[in-house]
Amino acid sequence: MADGLDARVLAQSAWILRRATIRIDRIPVFAESLELRTWCSGVAKSVAERSTTISGDRGAAVEVEAIWVHVDPVARRPTRLPPEFHAVYRASAAGNRPRSSLRHPATPPDDSHALDWTFTRADIDIAGHVNNTVYWRIAEEYLDGAAPGAEAVALEAEYRSGIGAGPARVHRAGGMLWVSDSSGAVVATLSAEPYGPLG
Repeated sequence: MADGLDARVLAQSAWILRRATIRIDRIPVFAESLELRTWCSGVAKSVAERSTTISGDRGAAVEVEAIWVHVDPVARRPTRLPPEFHAVYRASAAGNRPRSSLRHPATPPDDSHALDWTFTRADIDIAGHVNNTVYWRIAEEYLDGAAPGAEAVALEAEYRSGIGAGPARVHRAGGMLWVSDSSGAVVATLSAEPYGPLG
């Protein structure tokens, strides 16, 4: 919302998170002094990339990249970013043109392990579907690389569609998870893999 206010485009804009990538070298520790930087690191016709870095005086180092699709709040379809947005964020994007195409396999392999999951009404956001952050709970539970305290790991979530409260199915294969609704349609995928030192 703050970005929309800065760019004076809040009333005509809505955003859908398509992909979030988190690279962790060292996670922050208790009482560590942290510096957080965030900026628009890419702009395309209807897509923007936001980068965030977290660094600490005890060695914390985390990088996050998020791909957001700009949608018409009424039609709920992707729409071009308005000139006002470009005027505010073009400079920091530095010519980078992000893509919203998905990279994860669309369906789990036949030998994947199926697990049950339940989303609650408390997981639902103002858009009427499960909040994107809730999927990370599934990753913490079922992906070793995403467990609390994990370091030197790259985590990635891709969001395909929304899901409401109720039962869901999670398929696990290696370092990947596929989250499906009650009809079997995959709504999100998550991955965890080792990652070299940042910088």
